[in-house]
Amino acid sequence: MSKAFFSPHNKVSKLPHYLLYAAIIGHLGFILVSTLNNQSEQLSITQVAVLLAWLVTVTMVVANAYIKNLVFLPVVSLFSALFITLQILIPQSTGIHIDMSFGLIIHIILSLFAFGVLSISFLYALQLGFINYQLKHKQISLANNQLPPLLSVENILTKLMIIGTVLLAITLVSGFIFVPNMLADGSAHKTILSSLGFFVYVLALVLHHFSGLKTRVLVTFNLVGVTLLTLAYFGSRLVREIIL
Repeated sequence: MSKAFFSPHNKVSKLPHYLLYAAIIGHLGFILVSTLNNQSEQLSITQVAVLLAWLVTVTMVVANAYIKNLVFLPVVSLFSALFITLQILIPQSTGIHIDMSFGLIIHIILSLFAFGVLSISFLYALQLGFINYQLKHKQISLANNQLPPLLSVENILTKLMIIGTVLLAITLVSGFIFVPNMLADGSAHKTILSSLGFFVYVLALVLHHFSGLKTRVLVTFNLVGVTLLTLAYFGSRLVREIIL
């Protein structure tokens, strides 16, 4: 699939695309089967990761119709396969309880969508940095290809960051409303890391709007933000379920 991005010709085999569509359908089938076979009243970290990986993959495939991102589709597909493998191999112990209040479920869904959107924005930030690097070094093989315009990628990246930041803000507000003791021992690190991630994205958007940010700095902001959110969402559960 990556060859479709790097090839200077338009005549590229459609087989990778068909294989990707089949993988997405199979991924969805795996989610449905594992959910139906789930005997407990909770979703494990791997189940959440598998669902999130499917949402990110589908979003990237849909976005590819408007701006080329084939270079990242093999990456998200690889991570999807990795999460599915982990769910099969790792025992399902603790996780998100299904028997929750409506407000708490909404909070969790919002948090997953916020993390998914900001993860996609990170991929677009990497693509922005990649294109900028290639243009600076005048890679002719890539310049002859149908590279997505640099400004178009930056525009989409900014919009994704805005949407993700707004979702993250709503997630934090809903958490303080529906989650008891957001600053308790078991949830304090999640709240603090998520809040730090929120301020990182707000700072990046404000600086980029008023003064503009270099591509490398924009990529760094997205890397720091998504790392903080990953630690907030999966850090403690990763230690509890996999390491311990």
